[in-house]
Amino acid sequence: MNKMKLVFSQTLMISTAILFGIGIQAALAALFNKNDYIVWEWYIPFSIILTGFLCALPSVLITGYENLKKTMIRFRILLHIVSIWGMVSLSGYIFKWYTDLFGWIGVSIMYFFIYFFVWFGSWWLDKEDDKKINNALDDIRDDE
Repeated sequence: MNKMKLVFSQTLMISTAILFGIGIQAALAALFNKNDYIVWEWYIPFSIILTGFLCALPSVLITGYENLKKTMIRFRILLHIVSIWGMVSLSGYIFKWYTDLFGWIGVSIMYFFIYFFVWFGSWWLDKEDDKKINNALDDIRDDE
């Protein structure tokens, strides 16, 4: 999967998952605190897209690790997880997605669900691209 497609698809997946996660948080807040509700400032949609894009960029850094040792691959993946978690936490603080420790814990839990969702989604899209390429090659071989 080329790097631009990777960043674009992950930005879309991350942004959609963040929006979905914030919606779940709002629903839970409304369910348990009848007087509590989320106020959406004008910049919230932009903050979600910006955060999705910034979180997709480090994925380019961990691609192409076929020649690395397993310990280096694990280190890069761990660094990827922690650095993106830091970006999400900082974005959440700057854009006021949370205001207290309980809110940060909710954002952190949401982050880990989103991280593994995007990891699986990227893997699945990559496998689908591989299948399409293999089918095209098989068609070329059949014609010959």
